[in-house]
Amino acid sequence: MTTTHASITVKDKQILDSVKPIVDGIAAFMGENCEVVLHSLESLDCSVIHIANSHVTGRGLGSPITELGMKILRESANTSKDVTDCSYSKTTDGKTLRSITVTIRNPANKPIGMICINMNMNAPLLSLINTLAIPQAENPEGPENFVTNLDELIQTTLRATIININGHHDIPNHEKNKTIVCELIKKGLFDIRGAIDIVARELSVSRYTIYNYIREHKSSQKKETV
Repeated sequence: MTTTHASITVKDKQILDSVKPIVDGIAAFMGENCEVVLHSLESLDCSVIHIANSHVTGRGLGSPITELGMKILRESANTSKDVTDCSYSKTTDGKTLRSITVTIRNPANKPIGMICINMNMNAPLLSLINTLAIPQAENPEGPENFVTNLDELIQTTLRATIININGHHDIPNHEKNKTIVCELIKKGLFDIRGAIDIVARELSVSRYTIYNYIREHKSSQKKETV
């Protein structure tokens, strides 16, 4: 017998499908001791439609919703709070889980799914440390800059690129501005409105010069793909 909570439309299913990469991303970030589960609220007795690190609880696709999930679902109709407080529970094999649940709603504000994040608190300390450890290989893209607005993003990216290109003594001085612009194209900086004017000002060239560099770069890219 299938326990149905609510009708799920095609668009609702598309929303839930779009969440699946988020489930995988959270699990990859948190490591193998963190189970992340995506529930559909269409059929509560087989609600799990995507799961990462399923070894934490031993569940799989088609597993039912939990008692806690049912409680959260009942409460979701009377509250706008879609992220629960952290809670603790035990699995049948004795693991202590620290859990949090996020309700997923459709544009009509109807709950259609839930993401449940379960961290195994009994995992060996070394395993948890290894998950959070800084990798030996440095990030080839360099450190990420956490900016607060687009102007800061443009300026920060531009400064870093200028420093990088100026450090290459094998690049002739008269080619450095063009090389800087090419690097900025690869980084997608010119997808931001206003970036061309800022880059032109900082490089002390006209915006038309920047446009020419961009056209030359695109033209060379086309020739390479022919």
